[in-house]
Amino acid sequence: LGKQWSLQARLIEDHKLVTTGVYQIVRHPIYTAMLGMLIATGLVFSHWIAVVGAVAIFLVGTEIRTRIEEKLLRGAFGEEFERWKAGVPRLLPFL
Repeated sequence: LGKQWSLQARLIEDHKLVTTGVYQIVRHPIYTAMLGMLIATGLVFSHWIAVVGAVAIFLVGTEIRTRIEEKLLRGAFGEEFERWKAGVPRLLPFL
């Protein structure tokens, strides 16, 4: 994403919709990686019940965040975004 990456959901001047690379497999690869790390770390260092709770909280927060991000992208890229969204899963690849 280069200069387009930010902690806050935002668009910059000349923002491009990235649909190549890992974005061909999943729309939010950073959150996918964070989920994987959460599960792996939790299974190694915690009880499985705590992992389930942590994953549930993570998924709720991620749902909120991705809706905000996707609303921005839909507004900026319209039909291009909708076509990409229709063919690429949000968080879990190959599902």
